[in-house]
Amino acid sequence: MNAIDPKKDNLGEILTRLHSLEERIALLEADKATGAHAYSSGEHETEEEESAFSDLNISISAPFESNIGEYGLAWLGNIVFFFAIVFLWQYFNDAGKPIISLMVGGISVAGVFIMSHYFRKSFTYMSFMFNLFGYIILYYVILRLHFYNDKPLLANGALATILLLLVVGVQYYFAVKKHSQLMAGLAFMLTLFTAFTCNHLIVFFLISIATSGIVLFSFWKYNWWKAMIFAICIGFLINLYWLLACQVSLIKTPGDLTYHYAFIYFSIQTAIYSLVTFRKSNGGFPDSMILKVLLLAGTTYSMLLLALVFIHFPVAFVPFFMAISIYCVAFSVVLKLYSPWKYAPALYALFGFVAISVSVFGIYHFPDAFLLLICQSFLVLALALWYRSYIITLMNTFLLVTLAILYYSLSGTIQSVNFSIPIVAFLSARIINWQKERLHITTDFIRNIYLFTLFFSLLYATYFGLPGQYITVSWLLIAGVYFGLSIYVKSIKYRWMAMGNLLVAAFYLFIVDLANIELIFRILIFLAFAITSIVISTYYVKKLKDKKEVE
Repeated sequence: MNAIDPKKDNLGEILTRLHSLEERIALLEADKATGAHAYSSGEHETEEEESAFSDLNISISAPFESNIGEYGLAWLGNIVFFFAIVFLWQYFNDAGKPIISLMVGGISVAGVFIMSHYFRKSFTYMSFMFNLFGYIILYYVILRLHFYNDKPLLANGALATILLLLVVGVQYYFAVKKHSQLMAGLAFMLTLFTAFTCNHLIVFFLISIATSGIVLFSFWKYNWWKAMIFAICIGFLINLYWLLACQVSLIKTPGDLTYHYAFIYFSIQTAIYSLVTFRKSNGGFPDSMILKVLLLAGTTYSMLLLALVFIHFPVAFVPFFMAISIYCVAFSVVLKLYSPWKYAPALYALFGFVAISVSVFGIYHFPDAFLLLICQSFLVLALALWYRSYIITLMNTFLLVTLAILYYSLSGTIQSVNFSIPIVAFLSARIINWQKERLHITTDFIRNIYLFTLFFSLLYATYFGLPGQYITVSWLLIAGVYFGLSIYVKSIKYRWMAMGNLLVAAFYLFIVDLANIELIFRILIFLAFAITSIVISTYYVKKLKDKKEVE
């Protein structure tokens, strides 16, 4: 027992020290928690202050009357207040008192920002609206110092432009600080309008391109996709208005070189927005937004390009579309290798192929261009295999059908084109059937379109390409080829095409040949028709017999 007592004393001492350590750790954790709480409280207060001017969403669940009263009237009141200041400024300016008008504008801006700060806690949305319209009023006052003013107070247009850019720069800074996508969108719009009003072509282009870059950066860093879509739309409207209505007053460079600059400017601006295809999904924006931006940017670019071509380059547009085709095809290859969005390469490849088609038309014109366009259809299908793109395959199918209908409507007399259409249709159908898994094709819809095109285009080609006495024989020969293919590739579709050819040949034989060709040719044709029909009938008899034996 005496030997055990020292051990108990040691154990008690150890437990005492452990208890002391636990108390110290608890105190340290309490101090840390207190500091963290104080820090988080301060941070929370700062965030509350910064969020006073953040984007505020209207509550859909709230009563309609509440939404109208809180949000609608806030907007209406600020809009009316803005126009009141505008009219007051205009009154003093027209009265020959520009200094007083400037003072009115300055006092109005200061008052709006003071009210925004005063209401930041009690009336959050009203504070946000005052802040937003404060920048608009400030922009307007500085704009009228030089631009759209018969008696400008500021004679230097470059200085006025710099001041306007400083205003929108400050607005963008606070948009980032307050996490306000709406303020950023307003800043982008005012920047583009500043570029438009500066009355210098190159400055207009440079500011607009720089703005597009900032828009892309904002999306990349802050996921501001709504502001980007808004900027694309506003930029399109401003560019279209400049192109259609105001180009004479804005141009400083004489001659058509100005519009070559416009083509470069439109292309660079669209290429900047194309870089969204490298942005990976992060949950901060809808995945469908990338496709929307690509379609919107591509559509607006196409409309601007068409307006530019029709107005200024109706006969000299080939270099433009050649450059577009080279860029789009090359960019689609890059997207195929590096973009996380699988549909992006197909979209740019299709746009590039359309540009190639327009270039071919511009060089050779119709109907000579049809041969190259038909052959291009097969090339596009071959590239679709590498892209593994169902979209390219589908669009190329309808492109071939459209070209065939257009060709038959406009000409239909060029034998090389007449026989190229069925050849391309046949090869395309075989490739699609061979590589349907690679192209992610689960039905025979596209293949049936090619076979349908093959059936009628080959009838058309032989009818107009051969002498009259050989037409029925050629159709019988084609029916035999279809029938042989059906056996070789084990496809019922070619058997149906063979029987269809036989029916067409029979109809032509009794309606046309009996009245127009010589007797010796009639005999030969009837013999050929009889032999072909008997051979096919024998095949079906043998096939049915084998089927019964298997059963």
